[in-house]
Amino acid sequence: MSTFASPQAQDVAVFGGSFDPPHCAHIMAVAYALTCTPCRVALVIPCFEHAFDKHAAASFPTRLRMCRAAFAPFGRRVRILDVERRLPRPSYTVQTLRHLRERHPEWRLHLVIGSDILPETPRWRDFDQVRQLANLIVLARGAPHPQAIGPVFPPVSSTALRQAIREGRPIDDLVPASVLALALREGCYRG
Repeated sequence: MSTFASPQAQDVAVFGGSFDPPHCAHIMAVAYALTCTPCRVALVIPCFEHAFDKHAAASFPTRLRMCRAAFAPFGRRVRILDVERRLPRPSYTVQTLRHLRERHPEWRLHLVIGSDILPETPRWRDFDQVRQLANLIVLARGAPHPQAIGPVFPPVSSTALRQAIREGRPIDDLVPASVLALALREGCYRG
């Protein structure tokens, strides 16, 4: 039985992404979900194989370790799941949510997404079903958005962070020290 399962319905935030690397805006999004929404638990789910042919620069095991390091300060309220490794490929949000719903029918799922993702949702597989499986928590990224709740979150880009690492520019104000140390130790984003 899961640590988070309970006999009563529980609100659970689902936050997926490449996390290549996880950065301060990811952490802010989870902090917001855990403090300003009904969610008391967050599931951070690194994408195993992106459906839109976005290839991760760091390996899946490395991205899992970086997520564990990034979200460790939240303790048991955040769980890093490798569930997409075991699901059919490529990774689709709808199949991840179905899997979670089947395993934990007592959970009320809330999918946390950035407002910058909204234009992509027509390309998502079965987005109507995604909306049936989970309430959307839309967070404004970089600028206010009419569908978003809460503050505007910084538009930190993992792509730009990887480029900065390649060029030797400092990013320690945007990436947790534990994540940066792990990425540098494993030689991520250098070549």
